[in-house]
Amino acid sequence: MDWHYAENGQQLGPVTEQRLLELAQHGTVTPQTLVWHSGMPEWKPFCDAGPGTPPPIPQQPSGPARACTSCARTYAVSDLAIFGDAAICADCKPGWVQRLRQGMVSSTGAQRYGGFWIRLGAQAIDGIIFLFVEAIFLSGPFVTFFQSAAREAANGRQLPPEQVFQFYRAMGPAWLLLMLFHVTYTVFFTARFGATPGKMACGLRIIDAAGGKVSIGQAFGRYFGTWLSGMIFYVGFLMAAWDSEKRALHDRMAGTRVIRTR
Repeated sequence: MDWHYAENGQQLGPVTEQRLLELAQHGTVTPQTLVWHSGMPEWKPFCDAGPGTPPPIPQQPSGPARACTSCARTYAVSDLAIFGDAAICADCKPGWVQRLRQGMVSSTGAQRYGGFWIRLGAQAIDGIIFLFVEAIFLSGPFVTFFQSAAREAANGRQLPPEQVFQFYRAMGPAWLLLMLFHVTYTVFFTARFGATPGKMACGLRIIDAAGGKVSIGQAFGRYFGTWLSGMIFYVGFLMAAWDSEKRALHDRMAGTRVIRTR
């Protein structure tokens, strides 16, 4: 069963039941977080409608306390592992150490987000791949059309209308195949590897709000969100330059972040 949940006024998901429980364990989904799945008449708090038993709210420690840098829950300082400026609880420690080794977070505990310029470079690399594929798909119809036009021009004639129509009819399927390739390329690499080849080359990775892997639904939403980012005079892309977490408009729409891995 797929679930949706609300965060900061945004509806996120769908996520699997197992993923929703993982988010609850890490504190991203709290007992009061509104959740919903198909068949429910309305959104309800996780504690009333969520799968399984919601994690108990930890009691406030009696001694010196500090919030876990990862899940933001409060623990006694003696129960936390200290990594530079970061304090990590026992539940979050394995994942934190793994992300620290991979360079996804700095030794101070700050997430290392991918800024505007490095993301632009990654986009340029992906663009070169797209141009190469476009040349393969479109070279045949274009070459045939311009050769015919050149022959007719050499004889002082214009290209017959039926040949122009044939050119546009041949271009239609080619453009559809290109669009299908573009969607498949972006969604597959984002959901499977967390990054397109361009982002991999630049040491970037796409994660969800909890720092986990992006779902296929999020990958689709993020891809079509890039269309909106471009339609508004590319302001959606430029938002990554001044956002505190370097999020573009499509990152906000899909609930994703782009982080640096090296």
